[in-house]
Amino acid sequence: ENYKTINVESEEKNPNSVLNHFRKLTYLRRNNPVLVYGQYELLQKEHPSIYAYTRAWEGDKILVLLNFKAIQAKIELKQATQIEQTLIDNYDDVDIQVNTITLKPYQALIFKLKKE
Repeated sequence: ENYKTINVESEEKNPNSVLNHFRKLTYLRRNNPVLVYGQYELLQKEHPSIYAYTRAWEGDKILVLLNFKAIQAKIELKQATQIEQTLIDNYDDVDIQVNTITLKPYQALIFKLKKE
């Protein structure tokens, strides 16, 4: 019964819709081979809230941070100082302080890192 308000037409009009978020992810993956072919490195595997990893390939490097909890979480990473660009963020902003990144509940981030 909710098809009148939840449908592709309404999702296409909303830039923050789930449909458009998955379109952004698909576009990002197609246009960044590092996401497909990059060497995977898990970071801080014991962190209770955040799943963090990098992928590196042919000089490109990305950092992925996923907060799986309903509470804010912080992670200290040396890679925080290497962030060049935010590629994906399901919120409007992210809090980065030197080597510490604070993620909101269920925040998902993909960063392009500076070339080494």
